[in-house]
Amino acid sequence: MEPNDFPEDEPARVDAGNADWRSLKHLRDRVDAAVREIERLRAENAALAKRLIELEERAQDGSSFSFSDDEGSEELKARVQGFIRIVDGLLASGDGANGTPEDAP
Repeated sequence: MEPNDFPEDEPARVDAGNADWRSLKHLRDRVDAAVREIERLRAENAALAKRLIELEERAQDGSSFSFSDDEGSEELKARVQGFIRIVDGLLASGDGANGTPEDAP
């Protein structure tokens, strides 16, 4: 008898071995898929963190969209023009109406 041959009175042992290997392969495939998904999510998280930092830096430029009741017309006009420049800058940098860069997925 060859070393890999099983006696014919033990077919259940052969089937159980094949089922175990199929289960292990299925488990390995699922783990591989989970690893790929985790890597994708980490990359997406890094991209979102970078985008958040960029948005926070833009917000720290001192501009505000709130208006004060005691502002004169010239101050108000200057602030509105500042907001227009900010919006123009956002549009020029590729930000669309949905707030995401045009080259984002």
